[in-house]
Amino acid sequence: MSKNISVVDLFCGCGGLYEGFKQAGFKASVSNDIWEPAFKTFVRNNNSTPFVLGDITDLEIKKKIIQEGKGSKVLIGGPPCQAYSMAGQRNVDDPRGKLFEDYLEIVNNIRPEFFVMENVKGLLSMEHDKQKLNPAEKKELNKIKSLENDKIDLMLKRKQSKNTNKIKFSIKEEEKLEEIKKKLKLLKINTSNLRVKVTETIKKRFLDLGYFVEIKVLNSANYGVPQKRERVIIIGSHNGLNINFPEPVYLERKDTFNEEIFRKNHPNWITVKEAIDDLKNKSEDVSFNHVFTKCGDDFKKKIKNTPIGKSVYGGFSDAYFRCPPDEPSRTVKENHGGVFIHYEKDRFMTPRELARLQSFDDHFIFEGSKSQILVQIGNAVPPKLGYSIAEVLKENI
Repeated sequence: MSKNISVVDLFCGCGGLYEGFKQAGFKASVSNDIWEPAFKTFVRNNNSTPFVLGDITDLEIKKKIIQEGKGSKVLIGGPPCQAYSMAGQRNVDDPRGKLFEDYLEIVNNIRPEFFVMENVKGLLSMEHDKQKLNPAEKKELNKIKSLENDKIDLMLKRKQSKNTNKIKFSIKEEEKLEEIKKKLKLLKINTSNLRVKVTETIKKRFLDLGYFVEIKVLNSANYGVPQKRERVIIIGSHNGLNINFPEPVYLERKDTFNEEIFRKNHPNWITVKEAIDDLKNKSEDVSFNHVFTKCGDDFKKKIKNTPIGKSVYGGFSDAYFRCPPDEPSRTVKENHGGVFIHYEKDRFMTPRELARLQSFDDHFIFEGSKSQILVQIGNAVPPKLGYSIAEVLKENI
């Protein structure tokens, strides 16, 4: 197999997905992102790759990407996931949820043999409004949207009230929230024909262009990433080319006799401790992205009193969470700076430790402020997951 198969990398961020493809023998014909700190990181680690910095919805930016990407075998990248995330507001009118239209347009112009889209699991249950509705249907849909917005507002307020004493969530508000949920459930049963699943729309739109699409949820831990990060992977192929997903290489540790026989050819999931234990006593090193978070004495006491498997604040599930050392971590997020707590040291994990949990090699250096670096790491596709996908695609090209 020849190396340097050409790939177009959209919504590339700091370059996690491409890092995996690069390790599998692909070379970017062009990459694109809108955020300058991510661009600086990408260029530092891929200084020979053409990069178009700017908004993909801008006609001139899109034209440059298409010109540079002509003839590429593969197109990769996931549109921003905020509109689809189960953790977000999941607003069906969020314009970020429609950026796949720009992705679709570029695929149609470049005509790669394969494309790969990555997104959060919430994409599977996300719906968009149907385009052709009569006046009565539009009225019903607006009623649903109004209730959904009220539900979002109340749920946000309830979440905020758990994390601060300044905001109160009353019993009446709780009752109102439950009433709205019941109304929405009933309305959605009777008006299920007003919306269509995003995944079905994606399949249909690409099929119209001659691309067959398959969708699967992959757990990053199964591919050597010390993190139980589940992501939807959408692969499309042109003119009937085979679509294969990578088989798990690593599997969850089990103690039963039969499981051990079944898994004898598979190493166990890589644990947090295996990934970062050698860094626990390392001095701060800014050039290595091993940067400590400063916090006050009160917060230090709270960290010290937080057991493994718990969060510093009870209202959070992932933020300020002290990771168990003997299993992969939960999904790495930037969490507005409230990242994981070290399993042994009474401190936040450093960006380098979090990058290790995302399977970035130590030679990969991030540019920007610490907060910008945390966003880049949290938004990235784990390179080892990207590598596994790329290896399978390579066999079919």
